[in-house]
Parts: sequence; C-alpha cells; structure tokens
Amino acid sequence: MEKGFCLKYQEEVPLEEGCRHPRDYCPHRQACMLYLLWKERQKHEDSSH
Repeated sequence: MEKGFCLKYQEEVPLEEGCRHPRDYCPHRQACMLYLLWKERQKHEDSSH
C-alpha cells in the first residue's frame, strides 16, 4: 500500500484513501497529491450516477 503525506496534519495517508479533510482550508491544496486523488475519485463517482 502506497502512502502520501499530509503536510497540514503531518500524517501519512494511504493514497487510495485520498484527502481525509477535503472541505477544510489547506494552504497546500494546489500541490497536494492526496487532494487531487480525492477530487478525481469524486468526478468518477459523480459520472457513474
């Protein structure tokens, strides 16, 4: 299982989980791989409905 690192909360997060706090303010959002993965997953879930 690959992990990413959340700079805001200083914790490791599994990449398949994505961002744990996607609606909170984050100064690192634009460069955050965890957030980008979460955002892509949301697009796929929205298009499957």
